[in-house]
Amino acid sequence: MLELCQNQTINEQIKRRKRLTELEVMTFLIQLVNSIQFLHKNKVIHRDLKLGNLLLSDKMEIKLGDFGLATRVE
Repeated sequence: MLELCQNQTINEQIKRRKRLTELEVMTFLIQLVNSIQFLHKNKVIHRDLKLGNLLLSDKMEIKLGDFGLATRVE
C-alpha cells in the first residue's frame, strides 16, 4: 500500500510556482538529508535522487519514491 501524495513532486511544484521560498528549500533539504541518512544506516543506496522522485504529502513532507535503481550494500 502506498501513501497518496496529492501535492505531487517538488519538480511539479517548481514548474507550477516558478520558485520555492528559502524556508521551503531549507525544510525540504533537512528532510532529504534525514531520509538519505536513514537509507544509508539500513545499507540502502537510492541511486536516482532527483526532484521528480521527491513526492510531497498534504503536510508538505518529502517522501522518497522510485526505488527501481536502489540497491543494498553487503
